[in-house]
Amino acid sequence: MQKTILWKDAWQAITHSLGRYIAIILLIALGTFAFTGLKMAGPDMRATGADFFAKHNLADVTVTSNYGINSTDRLTIQNLPEVKEATFGYFQDVKIKNQPDTLRVFSQSDNLSSYELIKGHFPKNKTEVALSYLLQKKYHLGQNITFNKPGILKNNTYKIVGFVKASEFLDKNQIGQTNIGSGHLTGIAVANHNAFAAPVYQIARIIFKNTANLSPFSIAYRNRVYNDQTKLQTALNQNRADKYDKYRAMYQKQYRQATAKQLLKRGIVVNPAQIKVPQNKLKIAYPNYVINSREESQGYASYRADSERVEVLANVFPVFLFAVAALVSLTTMMRFVEEERTNIGTLKALGYGNGAIAIKFLLYSTSAAILGVILGASLGYTFLPNLIIKAYLASSTLGTDYQLNFAWGPLLISLTIALLATTVVSMITLAQTLREQPSALLLPKPPKNGSRILLKYIPFLWKHMSFSAKVTARNIFRYKSRMLMTILGVAGCTGLLVMGFGIRDSLHGIGNIQYSEVQKNDVIALKNSHVNTTERQKLNKIFTSHDVTQTTAVQYQQLTKHLDSTVATENVMLIAPQSTKNFSKSINLQERQSKKKLVLSNNGVVISEKLATILHAHKGSTISLKNEHGKLLKFKVSGICEMYLGHYIFMSPAEYAKATGKKFTTNAYLVTMAKHSPGNISHISQKMIKTGAIETVVSTSSNRKLLSSFTGSLNEVILILILISGMLALVVIYNLTNINVAERIRELSTIKVLGFYDNETTMYIYRETIILSALGIIVGFGFGWWLHHFIITSLPPDVAMFDPNMYPLNFVFSALIPAIITAILAIVVHHKIKRINMLDALSSID
Repeated sequence: MQKTILWKDAWQAITHSLGRYIAIILLIALGTFAFTGLKMAGPDMRATGADFFAKHNLADVTVTSNYGINSTDRLTIQNLPEVKEATFGYFQDVKIKNQPDTLRVFSQSDNLSSYELIKGHFPKNKTEVALSYLLQKKYHLGQNITFNKPGILKNNTYKIVGFVKASEFLDKNQIGQTNIGSGHLTGIAVANHNAFAAPVYQIARIIFKNTANLSPFSIAYRNRVYNDQTKLQTALNQNRADKYDKYRAMYQKQYRQATAKQLLKRGIVVNPAQIKVPQNKLKIAYPNYVINSREESQGYASYRADSERVEVLANVFPVFLFAVAALVSLTTMMRFVEEERTNIGTLKALGYGNGAIAIKFLLYSTSAAILGVILGASLGYTFLPNLIIKAYLASSTLGTDYQLNFAWGPLLISLTIALLATTVVSMITLAQTLREQPSALLLPKPPKNGSRILLKYIPFLWKHMSFSAKVTARNIFRYKSRMLMTILGVAGCTGLLVMGFGIRDSLHGIGNIQYSEVQKNDVIALKNSHVNTTERQKLNKIFTSHDVTQTTAVQYQQLTKHLDSTVATENVMLIAPQSTKNFSKSINLQERQSKKKLVLSNNGVVISEKLATILHAHKGSTISLKNEHGKLLKFKVSGICEMYLGHYIFMSPAEYAKATGKKFTTNAYLVTMAKHSPGNISHISQKMIKTGAIETVVSTSSNRKLLSSFTGSLNEVILILILISGMLALVVIYNLTNINVAERIRELSTIKVLGFYDNETTMYIYRETIILSALGIIVGFGFGWWLHHFIITSLPPDVAMFDPNMYPLNFVFSALIPAIITAILAIVVHHKIKRINMLDALSSID
């Protein structure tokens, strides 16, 4: 039998219900777009980073020492079986004369952690220098710059011959700390090896064996580096005693020679070897080796955490979005088959087989699914990852050479879900319909039997309801499947909006809370180990000036905790104030929820909330942390305080002495300025360092930037998700409303024939949509609250915590979007109902 009529009928099914067909395509496209885009964004970010690291042969670890890297250390490193390659270089922190900029000048490294030339050329002699490309707007090629104190650099003045990008520094805003200038590095510079004059190297860059084939962001890579790093630390620590003895002997010799020279001037001849050196003249620091992996680089760790945060969203947001889209597509296809009952009966009566009849529905559903997946995937693999990576790399030095890869997994999953929600559902529904006889199919489907609804069992309420309200209540409960679909569809969209706005609220303002309500000090000023009376007086003069409002002397240390779950080492700041009386003026210790003030007692320590979370600690727990010498210290937790960035442990002097076994001393000051502008903080910091009493200053402004980098780029991603949720709400409500009108066209025609005005007819049916949408919004509030709670506990990196609270405006905005969409679609439905041809709709098909 000729099947031309079947193909024509299939085409007409699409053209005559083009709105529904496009709505299905858009639903599938939105789900695919979000799913593939978010699923690929994380891997694409890591591929972009891995490509950059491989291109520049980024070192696995760097080694520095307070006494430099001597020939013995070099042999120790090179002979370690785990080491594949090692290079050695110099660096010196300098301040540019007549400028506020502080630079770290490195000797050029060609093999490991190489530099990318952006403009000009690399230094060719000892009087040339290349600056960070981030300083191009401030300095120019050919310009001469002079350093105040060149240190181990041979010259004071250098000519700028190029601008470079350093592979070791990924964050534009977090270059590092220094003990000169304002205490904060502005950028880096590169000089020729011959530009330095030092007996020992300052830095070693190392690549381990068996790491080349591992993803630099994988747990396997971090495990390998951590194990090799531990072996390297053990090997280098064996050099400490010999190095200490060597330098002690050198200082003894220098002291004896200087003393003998002084005595000779007074006419006393003494053999230097006979001079006894006082112990207080030999207080030299014990040699220490600091080995930093890539994870210790703030930019690297942040970038890895960013890519993982996108995956957290990818595992939740698109799944629920796709579920809502598939649910509504399923309902639409079921309704489409129901509408085609008469046509199916006609074709069966004409002798067409079940397979031939199924072609129409197969074509309709499969084409909608495939077109939706193609549209969504084409944007999901390109546009969305590009948008997300661009947002995250705004504060990174990686550049714009993004790696956008293709993976079959997300595409096949999207196609499978799309076909299940359209083709499979339509075939199952069609199979049930085809079991009926042609004579039954040619007659209208008998209406459902009426039944008493729950409200009728509440006489007081039922009797006071108007006729329209009773009809609406009956119709809502009469079409239970459509009721559930509308509620679940709107609830899903609202829930995603609540989650999106909630995350935005959780990110917004935590910087102000952290650095105005909790951490009130502007800087931490670290004291020099040897301070004379004059230097101390100069510093006290600054502390008592009108520029400073609060100063708290503290013991400040950096402890560490290795986490087996993430194979990462977290830094924990230990702060023990000399006096706990006015400590709250510097750092306000309080519980986040109850705002209860916490007091530093002699029976435990107070730790920050995020530290408590990652250590699974609570009040009464005992936690263990390592100090810089690797000694394990144990602390009993007496309280958990509000803190959004960084890990902190606070204790009284007595508790410090008890936990560490050392006498309490202060080595730093928490300083609060009268004016909190970055310029003023930098100015006062430089004044403190110039006194000679302060070695370096750590400003909270750098931590503010770090917190902003966590939240700023994520805000853009959340905005994208909110827009996608809004688009989904539009398509869902339109589709469900369209189904409602099409399903009850004869009922609406009857109402119009009975004399109902157009407005009354519209409200007759749309009142149900309004009520169901309102119920969906309420259900969505609960769903969104749960989603937000799940995301906000999984999203932040280990070093930060976002505000877990939900705010009323969040629910208001989340309800307004579906409410506005529902109101706008009421106008569309009104015009559609006005155009109903009552005679055609009511004509008998018997």
